[in-house]
Amino acid sequence: MASESASASTATGVGSTSAPTIREIIATNRNPQIWKDFNLCIMTDNSQKAQCKHCFYFLSVGSNATLRNHISHPHCEAKKAQQNQNPKAGQTSMARDGSVFRYDPDYLREQFAGLVIQRALPFNHFDHEQTTRVFQNTMQPRYTHVSRSTLKRNAIKLWLAAKQEIIDRFGNINACVNLTTDVWSAPHGLPGSYMCVTTHWIEPDTWQMMKRVISFEEFPSPHTGVALFKMLTKVLTNFNLEDKVMSITLDNASNNTSAMDKLKLKYEPPMEGRFYHSRCVAHIINLVVQAGLEVPAIDAIRESFKTMLKDIFKSSAKTRQRYVKICKDAEKPCLRPNWDVPT
Repeated sequence: MASESASASTATGVGSTSAPTIREIIATNRNPQIWKDFNLCIMTDNSQKAQCKHCFYFLSVGSNATLRNHISHPHCEAKKAQQNQNPKAGQTSMARDGSVFRYDPDYLREQFAGLVIQRALPFNHFDHEQTTRVFQNTMQPRYTHVSRSTLKRNAIKLWLAAKQEIIDRFGNINACVNLTTDVWSAPHGLPGSYMCVTTHWIEPDTWQMMKRVISFEEFPSPHTGVALFKMLTKVLTNFNLEDKVMSITLDNASNNTSAMDKLKLKYEPPMEGRFYHSRCVAHIINLVVQAGLEVPAIDAIRESFKTMLKDIFKSSAKTRQRYVKICKDAEKPCLRPNWDVPT
């Protein structure tokens, strides 16, 4: 059987006469979803090759992704010819609107990438053999495995397209924009800090307030005014906003004031820069509240509340049950407040 297959495959004339030919076709227990379309061949030079059963092309056996792409994209000329002769081969069922549904693996991967971005899922969310089997056995037999590398690549493509769309929109807008920015530290004690820049503007045609996050980048220490100035300059240049910024809202740190002074000198903002540096009102209110909490009487009030809360939640089970009953009778949720908060 092996010799007959080898002679038939060799007779197809794949490659030149000087190239290695098939000596033997052997069985393999590798991924059956991939190798059902390939023969594992021992060549006359003792190398191993994968031969496509459709177009008899030889490929390396080292990469399952290469073999999968040969069939699914398809790169296989025989598969392409089959689809050209029967364009409805990929249409497997009726769509919701009554039209004929056509399965498109490229469109599916794009939708997967959008889902990963929107739901903050890991790139390996669909990178599992069991997930592949579920899709193939219950929804679409032609579904192929989606690796984390493929998903990451498609997500980057979506991000670049969305970024370019925002840049083009800013290029056509006939209005000024306002920026808000702050430095964000990673939670749970993780190292690293980041700077986020958000753009606000009024759409001239509809008078609607628009908002877009245009930058979220790593911002390593030290967070000096010069470093902040360079980062904001980079963002303004990338999005062609150098001459379209009316104001930038930051908190009241001294490095922000230093950076804004440098930006004023570089860009000469509208209205002589009177509104260019907008100080964050929320930050000012927070400073006022924190200063008020330093009054000695606040400590006594806080300690009294802590004592009361401990009496309720850390005493006997009978006391806790009474508290739960009171909440149920009042149709209120049975909450457990934090033992202490700064405000």
